[in-house]
Amino acid sequence: MIDPPGQHKFKTVNLSGSINIFMPMDGPEGVETLKDEHLAFEVDIAGTTHQDKDAIPALEKLDSTSSIMSASPFCPYIAGNEILLKASDESNPIKALILKCFQATLSCVMVIRFIDPPVFNGTSECILKLLDRRFSTQAREDLELASWTPELEQQFQDFVRNGDAEEFFSYWDAEKEFDCDWSAFYVTNHRKWSPAKWEAYIQWQTIDLYETEKKAYQLMAALQGVVVPKMLGEVILDLSTEAAKITSDGELADAKSMTSDTNDNPRISIIPGLLLQFVDGFELTDLHEHLPREQWQSVVDSSITTLRQIQACGILNYDANTRNFIIDPTSHKAMMVDFGITKFREDVDSDREWDKMQAYKDEEFLVAMAIQHRLKTLTGDTIVYKPTERHWRLMYRYNQEGGENEGGTKEEEEYVNSRLDVVY
Repeated sequence: MIDPPGQHKFKTVNLSGSINIFMPMDGPEGVETLKDEHLAFEVDIAGTTHQDKDAIPALEKLDSTSSIMSASPFCPYIAGNEILLKASDESNPIKALILKCFQATLSCVMVIRFIDPPVFNGTSECILKLLDRRFSTQAREDLELASWTPELEQQFQDFVRNGDAEEFFSYWDAEKEFDCDWSAFYVTNHRKWSPAKWEAYIQWQTIDLYETEKKAYQLMAALQGVVVPKMLGEVILDLSTEAAKITSDGELADAKSMTSDTNDNPRISIIPGLLLQFVDGFELTDLHEHLPREQWQSVVDSSITTLRQIQACGILNYDANTRNFIIDPTSHKAMMVDFGITKFREDVDSDREWDKMQAYKDEEFLVAMAIQHRLKTLTGDTIVYKPTERHWRLMYRYNQEGGENEGGTKEEEEYVNSRLDVVY
């Protein structure tokens, strides 16, 4: 392990057998974090966009680089720490060094360099996207949950050993199968749940996000390395060995690993992750900071083309925003990242229902209007966007104030033809 940074006193501790970390004894200063991939924005159907900090107070919270530390003093995902992963339950541990940490949101994302083995699946460095309920800041904030502590973990492990977690996982799986939008907020008394039950729920939720993103990358196999990163592998945080665990006062105490011998459902206890190609570039959000005005239009057009290719795979991204697009500084081509909150055509019963979902979400229009508004607000200049014919047909059929309209009619053709030359 590399030496800890200077100017502070540190002690080395081991968290659940998988991560060796430096615990600062005089404050968590000097930890490098990067801005989150997520950027919220709102666009009404007329194209009015709100994407500045005055319009969206929550944006300031999302842009804060301190929340990764304030969420829990036990968070081990810090540049310079080592992490142990496994490609499967039977495989040997994979040791890696954390090079850089992005601000935790629904997942914990970091750049890692492999140590042992020094090369894994053909690469020495990559992105690790870890679905760790303990330190997924945005996920915990969205559910209004307290920061993770060892005491909370002990309550959760007792909940698991008693069989309660497995029972609720089965119930939640059944609810999700019946209604893909189901969440804890559908339950009338959810605010009366115990902390242990909430911990089980966020574990269930993070597993769902992981499985969704993995499925998205599988459906986009032909696009990997071109308009989306390559998926290099699936891993789990190595929790298989018995090790010391950090107590609330930072001392070490003997404890079992997070896995429970009585747990027959690995989804209840594993911390899964995806290894993804590291894409070097800047976010579409920051386009004006990296390229001159005359190159903006081609970059936005590239981003829209990327989005259309992904849509053609039967994927509807409910979290599409300008931070999801990484722009190559040389070629100016766009890659899209972050597919944990998506819907799939194969899971929808009919073309009509899928069209309706696309009409209501309309990722392309939202992204175009968001970057247009941002550029105009920050620079006084902007780009243009011309919606497709399909956009207007879906608008006519599903986004009218008077309700849904029948397609394939003379009225629809008149509506569409009158708008084909509209440019925003």
